[in-house]
Amino acid sequence: MRRPAASSEETDRFEQATAALRSTEEDLEAAALALDAMGVALKHPVEGLVDFYSYRDGELVELCWKLGEDRVAHWHRIGEGFPGRKPL
Repeated sequence: MRRPAASSEETDRFEQATAALRSTEEDLEAAALALDAMGVALKHPVEGLVDFYSYRDGELVELCWKLGEDRVAHWHRIGEGFPGRKPL
């Protein structure tokens, strides 16, 4: 787009793509804030990984769900993250 031979059509396409990217980033940020307001932490937006607090045998832990899983079926201690997942 910055090269001297760039056409106005190329410049327009670049500006449209930039605007679409900004809009998508804003949508993702709004969704992450909405999840946060519900007590859900977005851990990995690309993989669809979320955690949320719960108690397990009196211990505060994080339940863990990943996009594509039928239900919440895993947990981990706070700070262990995805590698520490254990089945419920």
